[in-house]
Formats: sequence, C-alpha cells, structure tokens
Amino acid sequence: MPQSGLQGLFSLFVVFAAAKVGEEIFERLGQPPLIGQIVFGFLVGPAVLGWVTPSSTLDFMSEIGVIFLLFETGLDTQPEEILHHGVTSFMVALIGVLTPLLVGWWFALAAGENAVTARFVGTLLVATSIGITAKILEDFGATHTSFGRVILGAAVLDDILGLLALSALSSFSSAHPHIVNLLLTLGFAIAFFLLVLLLRHAAVPRVSGRIGRLRSRAPIWSMALVVLLAFSVMSAEIGMAAIIGAFLAGVFLSEREEIAVPLRQQAGAVSSFVVPFFLATIGLRVSIHALSSPRSLYLLAAITGIAIVTKLVACGLSALPLGRRSALLVGLGMIPRGEVGIVVAAESLRIAAIPQSFYSIGITMAVLTSLIGPMLLRLFLRPERRPVPAA
Repeated sequence: MPQSGLQGLFSLFVVFAAAKVGEEIFERLGQPPLIGQIVFGFLVGPAVLGWVTPSSTLDFMSEIGVIFLLFETGLDTQPEEILHHGVTSFMVALIGVLTPLLVGWWFALAAGENAVTARFVGTLLVATSIGITAKILEDFGATHTSFGRVILGAAVLDDILGLLALSALSSFSSAHPHIVNLLLTLGFAIAFFLLVLLLRHAAVPRVSGRIGRLRSRAPIWSMALVVLLAFSVMSAEIGMAAIIGAFLAGVFLSEREEIAVPLRQQAGAVSSFVVPFFLATIGLRVSIHALSSPRSLYLLAAITGIAIVTKLVACGLSALPLGRRSALLVGLGMIPRGEVGIVVAAESLRIAAIPQSFYSIGITMAVLTSLIGPMLLRLFLRPERRPVPAA
C-alpha cells in the first residue's frame, strides 16, 4: 500500500477508535455520547496529542457522517408531534428561535464583529437538539407528559426553522447580501420543506409497496439511500446546504412506521460507523490557541450565556399556559444546541468573512449547552420521576 494510503487508513483508525472510546465513557457518565466523540477527537488532534491532523480523507468521511446524522434526525422527526399542544409548541418554537437569533445578532454587532459574523452568531443560537432532550425525557418517563410533548413538538419546529436560517446563511456571506438572492433562497427552502411534507403522505405508501416487491437485496434501504442522495443533491442545487436535503429525506421516509422502524435500524448501523468521523473531526479542528485570548474567552462566555438565558426565558414564558413548573422544564429542555448547533458551527469554516476563532467558540458553546441543559433538566425532573401523563 502507498505511504499516503497507509497514513489515511491510520488516521481513520485513530479517529474512529478515539470517537468510540469517548462515546462509551460519556455514556457511562450519563452525558451525551456525541460530546464524548468530539472531546476525544480533540484529544488525538493537533491541539493535544497530535496523533492525527485534518486531511481530505477525514473531511470526506466527515461529510458523509453529517449527512447520515441529519438523515437519522429526520427519521426520528414526526411533524405530527406538533399537533399535540400545537399552539403552545408553535409559540415556544417561534419565540425560542427569534429571541436568540436577534439577541445573538445584536450582541455580535455590539461587540464590534462584522455583519456576516453577527448573522452567523444569531444563526448559531437558534436550533435545539431533539436527540439529547428526547433521551432525558425518555429516561424519566416524561415523553408523553404535556411539557414533554411541547418540548418535542417545539424542537421539531426549531430544527426546521434553524435549518431554514442555515440555508439563508450562505446568502449572508457578504456584508451587503443581495436581497433578491436571499428571498429566492428562502423561497426555495420553504417550498422544498412544504413539498416534502405534502408528498410524504401520498408518495411514500405507494412507492414503498411497489419497491418492496423487487427482488434485489434490501430494496427499501436502497430506495432510502437513493432518496437521501437525491434530496441532498437537490438541496445543494437550489442554494441550500446538502444536509438540509438529508434531513428532509429522513422526514419524508418517516411517514410510515413499518418503513421508518427498519430504516432507523439500518441507518443507525451505517451512522455508527460514519457519524463518529464527523463528530471527532469537529473536535480535531478545535484550536486552544483560538480560545486562549481574553477576547475569545469573553465571547465564548457571553455567547454561551446568551444561548442558555434566551432559550430558558423565551421558551419558558411561551409555555406558561402549561403552569410554572412545566414552563420551567420546557425552557430547560430547549437549551441544548447539540448536533444542529455543531453543524452550524462547522459551516463557519466555509465562509471567509467569519474569523476562524468563531468555529472553536461555536463548537465549545454547543458542547457546553449540551452538558449544562441536560444537567439542569435532570435536577428539576428528579423530584418527579413519575410524571402524570397528558390526557
């Protein structure tokens, strides 16, 4: 094997092994395993041990990993969840998106950052992690409580609005974006979302029945991969990130449980191999130097504080019709930025106008909120281990 090929294979081995060790350790500690994968990627990277450096091989595996990560998120997303306590979920999501977006945007401008960076900071603070909060609710048997349903419904809307904001971010990549291009991007993005949501009920049952009769191996999984790649390509073609198409492919195929259940198992098997490369590579690129200056530490502390307070206050106040305690739990449940925040932070590397330090700041903020939010939620859920299910 050529030396370059051997080096690439060694990098894959080290990064994957480190990610899996981190995942196991954080799982045992009761913390989000995706954080463990990022942390251990950071440890084997240039900032600490220096065993692995970023490379085109790792970048490619990372791209595949993030596509499957968003595909899995889509498969676990049921838009129908929003119908339970729909008005409350909608208000929690809408106000919980606009508040951190505007406050983060204003703060970055007030701190002297350029207009593009300010938009990025606002976008970074928007989304809530469905996966992390859902796992905590499940652990405490709170998934089907009134506040649990509101959190999950709002998190679904949060992800959709967050991905729409991400699709607009590329149109904001200059200090003076062309308003027509921005409106076209948003128009295409909204149309794409609506088309997928409308077609999923009509198309999936018909197509899956016919494909299920094919004699090729795993025809439903093959169809899912075709849909995943097609949606990713279409998303990129209309000016959005490919990962948005991957998310929508998952939502599209989640319509029927008899299809979604085996697809989740198969996607989970693939994701267990490729997603660690995305998460560990994220950690690999975090720079201690970028966070070592007093200004960077100030920005990190301020942005993390804004991320926590805006979600807690905005979402909590929006959920007050459920009662004070439930409103507090909703606010706490919406704090973790998790995988979507990490994806948005990674997009900063593609936009030249955003200083490199904001990549490390964004990743660290997503990690901190994904640790602090679940700890606080567990603390307040503990006295109520057996919540009363919603009627």
